[in-house]
Amino acid sequence: MGDEAYSATSVNSLQQRLGVEWPAIRKAYSDTLTMRNRLAGLFSRRRASDTTVVVFGSVARFEVTSKSDTDWILLVDGSATPEHKKEEIDVKQLLVSEKFIEPGQSGIFGRFVGSHDLIHRIGGEDDLNSNTTRRVLLLLESLPLGDRAAYDRVRRQILRRYINDDRGLTHGSGSIRVPRFLLNDLTRYWRTVTVDFVYKQVADHDEKWALRNAKLRMSRKLVFAAGLLRCFFCHLDQSASDARQALHPPDREVSLLLAYLEDQFAMSPPRDCGKGLP
Repeated sequence: MGDEAYSATSVNSLQQRLGVEWPAIRKAYSDTLTMRNRLAGLFSRRRASDTTVVVFGSVARFEVTSKSDTDWILLVDGSATPEHKKEEIDVKQLLVSEKFIEPGQSGIFGRFVGSHDLIHRIGGEDDLNSNTTRRVLLLLESLPLGDRAAYDRVRRQILRRYINDDRGLTHGSGSIRVPRFLLNDLTRYWRTVTVDFVYKQVADHDEKWALRNAKLRMSRKLVFAAGLLRCFFCHLDQSASDARQALHPPDREVSLLLAYLEDQFAMSPPRDCGKGLP
């Protein structure tokens, strides 16, 4: 099943065109499918319309190795209740009992996260690095487990904020229609990652320098590039032509572009980004 699925990926297509073999990438893909199936089994019966367990990182990017940790959050989209803390503890204990490697000590993952900050605190002093990171990665490299209703709602509302608050899309005089609010926030995330790389290098006394350097040069950069491409596809992709036309007066309708971006960001990061382009 793993080899069959890998054969359908864009990475395998590139591998065949170049006439090369990438056994490490193939193995990572196979190991990722195994881990995804394990996680899906653990949470398949979980039904909670106001919360979704979401995993990030190598599990979402199909880059799992034997030393990969499991970055996760309990995404909460609803009224705050004391039960959410218990849910967080239950998720953590379940993953530990199943021998999944715990997230790092940064505090970004391994906890419950409310939707309010992700949706409403885009920019400004209250948009902390951790909030920016969770929001951007929720769009670029995330995988919901079990009931995904809360996950889908939050992603849609985040994209709505980016589109509805971008007056240049509907009131700009130029012919280019690129969601610059979204584009600029993705760029800000990339700058945050690169600056934090140096900070963590000093704070950790170079203990994880090689791993962080490899991630920055490859995984982080590819995910960032995939985000940029999705923004520019709004202008370049022929299948988005109706969405672009609807942005112009007198309609100034953003729903078609929102639907297009939802489809784009639903693709597996970053390997499938751009499918359907000429």
